[in-house]
Parts: sequence; structure tokens; C-alpha cells
Amino acid sequence: MGNKMEDVKESIIQQTKGPTLGEQLWLPKLLSDGCVLQQGEGTRVWGKTLPYMGVTAELGAARGGLDSELPDIVSSTRSDSKGDWQILFPELKPGGPFSLTVRTESGGFRRVEDVYVGEVFVCAGQSNMELPMERVRDRYPEEFERMEEPLIRLYKVREQYDFNGPLMDHEKAEWKGCSKESIGGFSAVSYFFGRYLLEDRKVPVGLINLSLGGTPAEAWMGREALLSYPEAIETLEKYRDSNFVKEQIQRNERLQKEWHDRIDEEDSGFKNLEKPWKEIQLPGFLEDAGLGNFCGSIWLKKKFQVPETMAKKAAKLWLGTLVDSDRTYVNGVLVGETFYQYPPRKYQIPEGLLNCGENEIVIRLVCDNGKGRMTPGKIYAVFTETERISLEGVWEYRVGFSCGPAPQTDFVSGKPTGLFNAMVAPCLSYTVKGVLWYQGESNDKNPYTYKDLLQRLILYWREVWKQERLPFVVAQLPGFSIDLKKDSQAWPMIRDAQAQAARIPDVAVTVNLDLGEWNDLHPLNKKEVARRMALAARGMIYGEPVVYKGPELRGWKVTGNRVELFFDAGEGKKIRVKDGAGAEAFQLAGDDGVFYRAEGQVKDNQVSVWRKELEKPMYLRYGYENAPQKGLLLNEEGLLASPFCLKLEGGEGLV
Repeated sequence: MGNKMEDVKESIIQQTKGPTLGEQLWLPKLLSDGCVLQQGEGTRVWGKTLPYMGVTAELGAARGGLDSELPDIVSSTRSDSKGDWQILFPELKPGGPFSLTVRTESGGFRRVEDVYVGEVFVCAGQSNMELPMERVRDRYPEEFERMEEPLIRLYKVREQYDFNGPLMDHEKAEWKGCSKESIGGFSAVSYFFGRYLLEDRKVPVGLINLSLGGTPAEAWMGREALLSYPEAIETLEKYRDSNFVKEQIQRNERLQKEWHDRIDEEDSGFKNLEKPWKEIQLPGFLEDAGLGNFCGSIWLKKKFQVPETMAKKAAKLWLGTLVDSDRTYVNGVLVGETFYQYPPRKYQIPEGLLNCGENEIVIRLVCDNGKGRMTPGKIYAVFTETERISLEGVWEYRVGFSCGPAPQTDFVSGKPTGLFNAMVAPCLSYTVKGVLWYQGESNDKNPYTYKDLLQRLILYWREVWKQERLPFVVAQLPGFSIDLKKDSQAWPMIRDAQAQAARIPDVAVTVNLDLGEWNDLHPLNKKEVARRMALAARGMIYGEPVVYKGPELRGWKVTGNRVELFFDAGEGKKIRVKDGAGAEAFQLAGDDGVFYRAEGQVKDNQVSVWRKELEKPMYLRYGYENAPQKGLLLNEEGLLASPFCLKLEGGEGLV
């Protein structure tokens, strides 16, 4: 074949950027112990070996498996001039566990155990798709007590980026079955979707989780999909230089360290008697105490009384969320610390620390960007299973050190193409049933482009996955407002862009306005998010007779200052208003584009709205706010209408 054996082995190792070559045969991590293969025709397995080598793949029953009576499935092929090979199994029936055995003519041999056949979904996006079950443990404690469920299996890809072209394999990734030991690390949306799908389809479920917090859509797209975005391509060209990337990472670390070190050195401390303590009402915002735009360290303290029945007992300390990082002490003992704003502060007070009578909690809070707070609407308490002490009310504070804002971090992993190349590309040969997409928060700085970006991403993934009708289920962003400007239209625009993606065939969009938390970027009700995505999969992908869409606007008519809107809520069914409210979710504007809250009424499947001050309404919006709560429309199944914005031209129209 023109090459020595050792040269060929080294060539394969280099091309796969890391995988070891066992007996001249390499398989990707996706084809490893515990994997789930997609049932049906044309399921692909692939790898690398020597050039022009015969390869045989056999899927057979594992010893003692439930499907031991099924015949083995055997397919063969020959590798190409580069040693690449792929095999399409003719038809796979659901079941398992099986063994996947791959052999080559030269003696290469690999066996993959504990293989199942069922339904495989990609679960992709940013932090709300990544959020693990551990973060929602207190909301769903029963899920952590379930028996082991080997038919739900997660392939979690760890953070990795590359700006110089698609990789062949993941650096860190593995399949895990659901158990009491592993469930905490499962993506919550992925897990609950898997539960619903298993209950419905009664086959093994494989979930490939490709998600990373704080990442825009551009990071999940290949270069070819971004050619009409010159700024993205310009950024990509800079990050293709590995030395530049290294310098950026080092710069981030150096600037952050210098900023925090300076605070640590200059902080006058908790016991500095020269600075008096002042009162502050918490939870709340520091700016409410005259500390607007405060950056640096601030000390917060509160005394609380512990009854004899709680004294010396272990207890829980919940402090909602704090902006930005904290170290928290109870009676002088460090009980917990968190390094950024988003995780909930749930600390353990060890046995013996709480005294009968007076106790003290002290928090050293470091504020990065002038928006320090104890987030309102959260739980602030010390409690056991039977008793609870509220920590809300009057606290005291003392500034430790005031300075300028923390340097902005250049998040390398969010740059264009990096995550696509390193996390998505190695999956493209894996046969999947569909994609769950939950992302958009990090595109709110430029929401005008998101409609195009999302549609490009969907079409591009279909092209490179070589599945022309690859179904997508998109989770529309829920309600959220605390970190957004009051009149900002960024999130409503992104929701609108997501809704419009449903115009592409085989794309469904779930509406989640009511599942958000105004004061938390990471709402906890991931089970209902997953249920709605599972309904969409059942209806759109599997063709089941289930309702998976909320009421849909079918037309409108303007008569004087009144706008009548006509909705379809399903055959013979009517729309209703969440919580029995009126038309509070509707807004009207005239020629000047200034919107006013509408008055209105809902009857059957018709909504009439008006505003006395507007003789001729020209624009109408529904649900077009950061976190609308009143007047949301839903069908009899409890699914919401998607937000929309209309220009009321011509007196009437159809959507």
C-alpha cells in the first residue's frame, strides 16, 4: 500500500487529533460503551483504519440481554484511500443491550458493549439547555430517588472549541445511563425530555448534549454559514491564530486576577472600626441604599435569633442569588462561597455552629459592574425540616473597597465557529432523529440578526448532517426582566425570530413565557419546558394526534379605534386568558409608534382591543415585553399563543 504500518498508524492518530489507534482501528467516542443507535433504516457507524481495508460491523445480542433471540446484523465495506470508512445498517429494531463488533482484514478489532437501539436526539444550546439536574434538585427531589433507568442515556460533550476546521472526535465525552449517581450531572431539559419520550415511545432514548452557557448562535455555526456576516468572519480570522487565543486567555486571567487581588489588598475589612455600619433593607438593590454603580467589596451582616429547638443542629442557609460573588460566614465560620452571580446560594450550616439565642451572618459581596444586589423574590432563610428563620429585613453594611468595574472577559468559547468545529462536527456522522434547540439569550445584544442566524443554523445543520428534513424543536425564550432594560425589545424580538423559524418545514417552536422567572436567567421549571418539547416531537415528528401548539392568530380587522383578532385554538375549542385576566398582554400604537396598554375583551376565539386615546391604531403587539404575566392567551391544553407584532395596514389582514 506504499506506506509502512507505523507510518499509517501515526497518520491516523494525527488526523483524528488525539484518539489512539488500537490494532489499526479507530472508533469515535460516540461509538463507545453505553451508546444508543437510532432505530430504522440507514443507521451509520464509522471510523478509521488502514487505506483500502475491508471492514465488517456486527450488531449482536449481548450475553444475557433481553434480545438474545434476535439475529445478528452484519454489514461490510472497504475504507477509502485515507482509511475512512462508514457502514449503513439496513434496518435496526429497538432494544438492547447489544454488542457492536468491528473487524478489519488486517486484524483490527473493537467491541462496544451495552449498546441500545432506540431514538436519538441532539439537545443543543446555551446555559438553560446545559443546566444540570443538580441545580433543580430541590424542586424535583423525587427524581433523585428513582430506580436506575438504563434506557435513558446521555452523551455529554465537555466544553471544547477549535477555530481551524472541524474535528473528528470529542476530547472529553462519554455515554452514561441514568442512575442515582449520574442524574445530578444530566441536563435537566434533556433528562425530562428523555423521560417523556421513553414513556411515549417505549424504546431506549439517547440524548447527545451539546450545550455551553453564554454562547451565541454564531459559535454553533460553521464558517460557510457565516460568510455574509463580515464581522463574524473577521473575528474568526483573528481566533484562528492559536497564539492570539492563548494571549487572550492569559489576558483574561491576568486582568481578572489583578482586579480581585487589588480588592483583597485594599479591603478595609469586616472589623475596621473607622467605618461605621449603615442600615440597608434586603433583599434588594444596592443602588436603593445610595450605592448606585458601586463596584468593589461590601460587607453585609445581620443578627438573628435561634430557638433552643434549632441550636447546635445542622441547618440549611439559602440566600437566593447574589450579584456578583460572595463569601458567607455564620458566627465567623465560612459556610460557602460562589464566584459569579447566577448559581443559587444554598449553603450548609454544620452541626454545632448555631447557638441558642443570638447568631450572626456576614457576607463579603464583591460587585463587578455596579449592579450589586440580593435578588428580590428569592428565599433568604436559615431552616431545618421543621423550623425556619427569615433573613429578610434590615441588614447592616460597610464598604470594604470601592473601585472601577471589573475588566470585561473575552469569552473565547463564544467566538464564531469554535463550538461547531469541536462539539458539533464530530457528531455529524451519527444518525439522529431530531434536534432540541434552547438558545438565544446571548444574542440579545444584536437581536436584529437572530431571525436570519437561527434559520441559517437550522438549514446548515441539516446540510452538514446530510438529513434534509432533520426536525428541530425550538424552545422560545421564557419571561425574564431583572437584568434587562425596562423598555428593551431585545428579548421580544428574539422570541419573534424563534416563532418565525416555525415557517421552515419540520420546525416546531414551543412557547414558554409563563415558565420564566422575572428575577432569574435560569428558571427552574425545566420539566414543563421538556414536556412541551416532547409534545412537539410527538406531534410533528411522530405524527401523533396530540396538541402541541398554542392558539394561532388567523386574521384581524380594524373598525374605527377597535381591533378584532381571530384565533384558532383547535377544532371545536376556545381560547382563554391565563389566570382569568383581561387583555393586559396587548398594546396599541398610532403613527408615532408610542405603545399604550390596551383595553379589551376575549370571547370565544375572538379578541377585541382598543385604546380610547387612539382614534386610528396603526400597530399592535401581543406579549411583546421582557416578562409579560397578565392577559396571556392559551388553549384548553394550557399551551400559550406566541408573542407577535402587527402593522395594521389596510384595515384587515391574514397571518
